[in-house]
Amino acid sequence: MTHDDILREARARFERAHGAEREARAEALEDLKFRAGEQWPDQVLQERRAAGRPVLTLNRMPQFVRQVTGEIRQNSPAIVVRPVDGGTDPALAATMTGLIRHIEQASDAQVAYVTAAESAAVCGVGHFRIVTEYAGDDAFEQDIRIRRIANPFAVWWDPDAQEMTREDARWCFVTERLPLADFKARWPAARTAGFDGPGEGGGEEARWWDGDCVRVAEYWVKRPVVRRLALLAGGATVDATGLDEAALAALAPVRTRRAEGHKVERWLLNGVEILEGPVEWAGRHIPIVPVIGEEVHVGDRTVRHGIVRYAKDPQRLYNYWRSTAAETIALAPKAPWLVTPRQIEGQKAAWEGANRGNPAYLPFNPDPAAPPPQRIAPAWPPAAMFQEAGIAAEDMKAVTGIHDASLGAPGNEISGRAILARQREGDTGTYAYIDNLARAIRQAGRILIDLIP
Repeated sequence: MTHDDILREARARFERAHGAEREARAEALEDLKFRAGEQWPDQVLQERRAAGRPVLTLNRMPQFVRQVTGEIRQNSPAIVVRPVDGGTDPALAATMTGLIRHIEQASDAQVAYVTAAESAAVCGVGHFRIVTEYAGDDAFEQDIRIRRIANPFAVWWDPDAQEMTREDARWCFVTERLPLADFKARWPAARTAGFDGPGEGGGEEARWWDGDCVRVAEYWVKRPVVRRLALLAGGATVDATGLDEAALAALAPVRTRRAEGHKVERWLLNGVEILEGPVEWAGRHIPIVPVIGEEVHVGDRTVRHGIVRYAKDPQRLYNYWRSTAAETIALAPKAPWLVTPRQIEGQKAAWEGANRGNPAYLPFNPDPAAPPPQRIAPAWPPAAMFQEAGIAAEDMKAVTGIHDASLGAPGNEISGRAILARQREGDTGTYAYIDNLARAIRQAGRILIDLIP
């Protein structure tokens, strides 16, 4: 394939991935903003601010997210290599475990794991990656490292991949938006003209260039490879690809066979040209690992979410009722005065500012036909207002599966066994996220075992 063929293929695949992920990413982005505190609809927010009404955001989402990530931080996950059968060398498995443990410690892999798990808990998906780096500026040796991908929307997967670890994906993209000045400094000879606007998929996320930033994409792709394997008399298997008949006969194979596999290539592109590549990856796995929150398959459509998705409505109700209660209570001291025009004649300025300040006294003119000025007693805030706020708080616990005992609040339990049982209810409600992280870490272990040799 020529570079133009690669570019056309990559653009078409990126558009396809964008079209397949557009709806899911829009919902995930809303979840992420909601967790960050953007919890009022824009129109309602503007209307209330224009009217001078309180807009309180009592964000309870972080405590539910931390309940998931806190357990992961306390029980640091790690990769362990075990022999699979009697023919596997236990010493080799122990050596691999030691090497991987060193890679995890040198990489501070817990940061990568927790970042991906938190993204999965908030918006349904997170990622981390495995890279190779030179050991130093003056060295040729390379080290394997596990790195985090902070932006959960930076990775675009092959829509045909079915496994939760995406190990069956044929390709994926890892994108980054660079300011135009930085892009030119890194690739001075690269073209900065000829970019289009939105691609065929449309939308801001499909843009390769918006005038200020350039999207640079790592294009990871599996290419088919056909090899010729030879089984020797001693039981060893060797790769005989490319050997002529004389060289093959010298090996005296017991038998040979045709093996269909693949190799992994990495290209770097910007939408109009190839910037770098191809670089052949040393392993046979794409070294990007997703951590999925929860997935629900509705026919051909997959709904992916975290714990924030269905807690948003109770949180909005909670914010609304607490804001309404604060507004009602704040207005109570501003109850109007009941006066006659004669009583405030000549004193109108003092009476109009009575509710804005804290005057020591209010002068008035006696009116024989009316009693002295008096306030109209305000209505006390309805109890239903506080009850609704409490119901909304309980609804948040119900939809997340995290209850008071898990959040550290005291309950009616007396015995230690009862307290632990209540805490386990919360652990069960969020165990899917921990289990999916463990599944992702197992995939990372497979990638490392394949890459280390």
